Amino acid sequence: MRDKMTYKLTWKDEDSNSVNSKEFIGNGEDHSAFHDAFTMASVADGNLWPWVIERDGEQIAHGWGGDQLDRGRLFPTCG
Repeated sequence: MRDKMTYKLTWKDEDSNSVNSKEFIGNGEDHSAFHDAFTMASVADGNLWPWVIERDGEQIAHGWGGDQLDRGRLFPTCG
């Protein structure tokens, strides 16, 4: 089993037109890092801002104001 899993949440603040991100690192025993990332993504989603969650550099979840997007990366210049 892996020791650590890294989740990175990236979102675009539509109010200030800025892109932000935050990393969450788990200890390999539970899903707390993903839970924390998804909780913060829910706040961005509630503000109708687009967001992406990546696990170890691979996109695993994304959305925009309640809509799940199926169009590749939202922020191709980030990362």
